[in-house]
Amino acid sequence: MTKFEQLEQELQRLVPFTIRYKNEAWEMQVLNLLVWWFCPDFLTRFTTVIGQTIYLPSRAYVQQHEASAMRTLAHEMVHMLDQERFTKPVFMLGYLFPQILAVGVFSFPWLGLWSLGFLLFLLPWPAPFRAHVEIRAYALDILTSSPGQQAQVLAWASHQFSSWSYYKMYPFTSEVEHALQRQVRRVEKGEDAHLLKVLLVYELIANP
Repeated sequence: MTKFEQLEQELQRLVPFTIRYKNEAWEMQVLNLLVWWFCPDFLTRFTTVIGQTIYLPSRAYVQQHEASAMRTLAHEMVHMLDQERFTKPVFMLGYLFPQILAVGVFSFPWLGLWSLGFLLFLLPWPAPFRAHVEIRAYALDILTSSPGQQAQVLAWASHQFSSWSYYKMYPFTSEVEHALQRQVRRVEKGEDAHLLKVLLVYELIANP
């Protein structure tokens, strides 16, 4: 059994989940048609969580980059636990807000041309809830990196919040850096039980 498989098995004790691969999932091929224009590497570089399913790029990716795949799995487990904490509907709506409000354009029959105003929500407005849950997950990326790389991972993670990869969800880099550092300290002090559980399981497998 590989370390990745061991980590998957142990994390299943926290929240049951299924792993699938984007290059084998038709639904990810369809979703890619919607997001490729701002996230062209969606199928090959990014992991996606929908419900209880974690979609990794491919089996080959996991085999060739096991250490990175393990850290990614720990990152996504934070989202799985937050789904349980907030409930899945609240988590999904919060994660997609405010862009999800663009569906209001379908009120055209009742609101007429006024309904076109909902298309403004397709712009990359700041997404506070999405930023909040990603700060929690990226704090784990920092904690699972080696001490000598943590500053580099912090800078990289902070950049993600203002990149198109997350639809520019929170383009205030300095504020994001401070929030990530605060979250890391909370975990180190044992003040965030959910993240601490994931970190301990990860450390048990990755660094026995």
